[in-house]
Amino acid sequence: MTERLTGVAATAKGLLDSVGDDDPEAAARLTAILPELQEVAESGDIGAQNVLGGILLEFEENPTEAALWFTHAANQGSAVGRRSLGHLYATGLGVEQDLAQAENLFREAADAGDAHAQFNLAQMWWEKRDPQTVISLLRSAAVGGVVDAFVVLGDLLGAMDEDTEALDCYLKAAEAGHDGAMYVAACWFRDGTAGSSDKVEALKWFFRMLEAGNADGIHEAIIMARGMTDEDIRRAGRLSGRPGDAEAMVGTVSKYR
Repeated sequence: MTERLTGVAATAKGLLDSVGDDDPEAAARLTAILPELQEVAESGDIGAQNVLGGILLEFEENPTEAALWFTHAANQGSAVGRRSLGHLYATGLGVEQDLAQAENLFREAADAGDAHAQFNLAQMWWEKRDPQTVISLLRSAAVGGVVDAFVVLGDLLGAMDEDTEALDCYLKAAEAGHDGAMYVAACWFRDGTAGSSDKVEALKWFFRMLEAGNADGIHEAIIMARGMTDEDIRRAGRLSGRPGDAEAMVGTVSKYR
């Protein structure tokens, strides 16, 4: 479930996302559009209220004012407003910390289909509710586009020895660009945690980590590659779309043979 943004609210949300992506011009444009956004929010537009709250929280670093706008939206039935306000109560930003209130708000938003609220509620209920309830929330959140939900779901399923399904969750997160999930997938394929060992597939994910800007697994990749053939290393490079890294790996491990 998503709450569709239109007009100035949609424009402002796009600019806020661009600021987060280090767009140097977005901050100035966002500042310029704020008066119009506030006017629309004051008229009762729920989308504008939520976006204004997000800007106040993330861009202006004013969680107290953000809480007021999220409250306005929540009182009009907005799941996004309830989830956002729940985050503030959970963290104590802009309001006095109240975990019970946060849980209530997350539950209301989750029941309305908000994927991020489902993820937040699952984390609050971890080890407090039966695992199947948490799993159901995480699956819904993952389907709703919360990539981190795949990772947490993988962790929970792995702890329950459901390794095949856990690996599938890590792979879905990895395919979505989650470098932590890439590392887990690489290690699981290397070690055969969910079945037979597949070092080509493992090395593919170590290479994909480099593409994601994370070189934490390179030492382990080199150790593993020392026991692989040059052709298998190159095949992993082709599968990952990183043939140059594969050639560099071939050159590196040749020194140890």
